[in-house]
Amino acid sequence: MSDRSFLDSDGRALPLPPDPLSPVPDEVEHGLAAYRAGDAAQARELLAATAGTGRTSVAGHAAIALAGIEIGENGLGGSHRRWLEQVAVGEDPWLGPLAAVILTPDFRSGTSSDSGRILLLSLAAQLTGDLDTARAGFERAFKTHKGTEPGDIAGLLLGNLLVQTGEPAAALEVLSYTREMCDATFAGYAAHVEGHVLIGQNEDERASKVLRYAHRESHPANGGDRGLHSWVAVRFGEVLASNPWVDPVWDQMEESGVSEGTVIREPFESAYREEAGTPALAGIGLFLFPATFEPVHAGLERLKTWSDERYERGRRLVLTLHTFVEDVRDAERTQGLADLRAKLDLPKPDC
Repeated sequence: MSDRSFLDSDGRALPLPPDPLSPVPDEVEHGLAAYRAGDAAQARELLAATAGTGRTSVAGHAAIALAGIEIGENGLGGSHRRWLEQVAVGEDPWLGPLAAVILTPDFRSGTSSDSGRILLLSLAAQLTGDLDTARAGFERAFKTHKGTEPGDIAGLLLGNLLVQTGEPAAALEVLSYTREMCDATFAGYAAHVEGHVLIGQNEDERASKVLRYAHRESHPANGGDRGLHSWVAVRFGEVLASNPWVDPVWDQMEESGVSEGTVIREPFESAYREEAGTPALAGIGLFLFPATFEPVHAGLERLKTWSDERYERGRRLVLTLHTFVEDVRDAERTQGLADLRAKLDLPKPDC
């Protein structure tokens, strides 16, 4: 018997939980400990060796730590980009979107007018594990620059950090204010993180509307960033698939005369790119709908390489989308989905 713990009492797939923040791996912490002890050369050596081990969660954490060291010492004029680019094309739902935002011209522009480099030094502290220093700097910059572009960036980074330290109410206050003050990439990222908090609070309707906004604002056509948009779109698609009764689904069905499944598929389609940097969850969500199973299996294998947690998320996404994929009129599709479910040891939802 397949594990039915992913189903509710009525046999429906349970909603996907919030994306967890992955802990810093021991290998990376060793390098950061050397950095905090004042041995930057040894830290770089240890972290670079770990970052080069492949496309895994451990390598991603090492790369973001190296980016933090570079930003702390050289600002945005150093060699941080190569490490951020590695993280931005990874599978981590927290580090990837953050790296994408830091890489944008808007971020560089917004931090250039920050006297004293408070923002960049605080960001470097966060990426190298000194959360107290990072928080103090972000709070200072948010207060000093409120209502300006550096203030918006401070709000984004402070909101992200408050989620990381387990303070969702404080994070919502900062993020919702920041979202209302800016647009495009910054607004999209603020709403993306805000949506995460609302998912954790079981505020399905609010989360879906905030993420619909994030989906629109982060799109390149509206001045957003493509790398960030892919992650926003995946989170939006997950929320719609988990809660297909929310207003954004029904509104779109009524306005466009399309099916429920079509509305839920659209964010995954929006997220998908041919480049290697597309989150594997985007491809899994997209290719399940036409029942092209080979790319789904490939995406799951990619997630398994990254981390057990990401692989489990991929399994849960398959189950969440099951109802919208299964078609009793199509024997090949039904069999392919059954085979996929069997390989992943997933139960068949009752409805």
